[in-house]
Amino acid sequence: MKFVKLSQSEFEEIRKLYEGVMSQACYGLFFREGMILGEEISKIALQEPEKYFEICANLLRARGWVDNIVFEESTAVAEGSVESSQADIPTCHRLRGIVRKVFEANSHRRLHCEEIECVSKGDKHCVFKTEPIGGE
Repeated sequence: MKFVKLSQSEFEEIRKLYEGVMSQACYGLFFREGMILGEEISKIALQEPEKYFEICANLLRARGWVDNIVFEESTAVAEGSVESSQADIPTCHRLRGIVRKVFEANSHRRLHCEEIECVSKGDKHCVFKTEPIGGE
């Protein structure tokens, strides 16, 4: 499997390009990209279910998405997200998609995932909260 590495500044310039063309509609696209990435990560991690979240965290660190991430019962707390940049709103759309897919693959339920804290807004960490869709 081949991988492509981008610098954080390149990542930010690409985000600005998409925002310039698509405005806020690009956030949904970034989220969907994250879900695709999360699908691959979860498939790898599911090979060892007893270490599932540990493997997911290791892959996210190894691939440069975060410096660290801790998965809890229905939340994930990330430090050093590559998507962080100064903003008034949460910016970690791809990571939110990854987190959603990681939790969905483990729970076998459709989930809603929201970034409730973001370093981009001045919070200490990026915090993602998941909950079942439609009361499942």
